[in-house]
Amino acid sequence: MNREYGLCLWTFGDIPLEEKCKVAKEIGVDGVEVQGDLTQDPDELASLVSKYGLKVLSVTPDNVDISSINGDIRQKAVQYFLDLLDWARKLGANRICLHGKVGKITGCGDISKDWKLLIESSKTILEKAEALHIEVVFEVLNRYENHQIVTGHEALKLIDAVNSPYLLVLLDAYHMNIEEADPSEALRKAGNKLGVYHVADSNRQAIGNGHSNIKGQIKTLQEINYTGPIIMEMTAEGPNPFTAVKGENYLQVLIYYYKKSLFKLKELEYPKIEI
Repeated sequence: MNREYGLCLWTFGDIPLEEKCKVAKEIGVDGVEVQGDLTQDPDELASLVSKYGLKVLSVTPDNVDISSINGDIRQKAVQYFLDLLDWARKLGANRICLHGKVGKITGCGDISKDWKLLIESSKTILEKAEALHIEVVFEVLNRYENHQIVTGHEALKLIDAVNSPYLLVLLDAYHMNIEEADPSEALRKAGNKLGVYHVADSNRQAIGNGHSNIKGQIKTLQEINYTGPIIMEMTAEGPNPFTAVKGENYLQVLIYYYKKSLFKLKELEYPKIEI
């Protein structure tokens, strides 16, 4: 199996896009998860990513609320994803990410209503995704970022309710560290519904800087024959988990994290055989 390794461009902060691609290439990844900025010309972005020999592995969406009780807000959020699918197709991306609004830690007060709205919006998005043959991965967050879909089990329930072969799950080692009793078991239960695996240690830093059993999770990925990308999503040490910039030297720290973690991931997946 020829595994594709990537990283999330948002973690580089506000440096120019070309600089982000250049740094990603220097780190040694195969591809990147780009931000779904609809003001960015997808042809120009595709050309820039290609210039540095990278692939677009996935697309991170804007922070919108597809299960809002407010109809106007919900409709605008769904329309964003419909437009994002067109944008992704022009970009040449075959996968986008979908998730609840980051920062929305409570719903309308009626869990069943919130669930119904989430399903309805997801179905609308997936109808277009199917027509365009673009995969949608629903990212499982944690309770401090969103109130819905915080475990792999909940994501699988959503997949069953939406009933589209184009809807899969994105499990993230950092979020699973908070919500899953056994992250490896969550990966195992996701099985062939796992579309993307995000990785960072328990403190969202480099592999080995926290207490997560990343080795066990990689072993599980192999057991379930996961062939999708492994995308690193790390940040430098510091406050405010929603910003990439954590001081003057954040970029140098982050580059070190990514290089160290990429080496470790490859070592875990392809251990050297001693003769």
